[in-house]
Amino acid sequence: MTAPSRYDYTPQDAILAAGTQTQFKLKGGATFTPLPGTLAIGPVGEKAPLADQTTLEDTAKRSMAGLFDGPEKELKFQSYPADEGQLAFISAARATQIVIIQHIWPDNVTAEYEVVLLGYLRNETQGDKPIDFVVPCKQNGKTIWGKVGAAG
Repeated sequence: MTAPSRYDYTPQDAILAAGTQTQFKLKGGATFTPLPGTLAIGPVGEKAPLADQTTLEDTAKRSMAGLFDGPEKELKFQSYPADEGQLAFISAARATQIVIIQHIWPDNVTAEYEVVLLGYLRNETQGDKPIDFVVPCKQNGKTIWGKVGAAG
């Protein structure tokens, strides 16, 4: 074992998620459509499950990474009934279509991933709260990470 040693720490400022933008396009589509009113996007990315590789000769369990599995997600939006992007997304969700989602965070990190939309739900309605909706979905494949302005 290498002897532990301390590193020099300098406090840094965090970046708020306010300003994150979300867009979508139908699979095979040419251009992204903005989705204003996004409230929550859930975790973005994927993780590999554990796969057992223990043999009879082993005296302790041994594991390896299995195939990546995209998460089941819920994308949550504040309802803007006249917004064409939201209307198109709701239509795609009701038809359980496959779409590409793109996020751009304030630190200019981007993520694109394919999801199968699994429907459309109006969230719990309360008289003193804005109307919002949820689109459940399941990610297909891996996330493509990038940076605004960087050639992909």
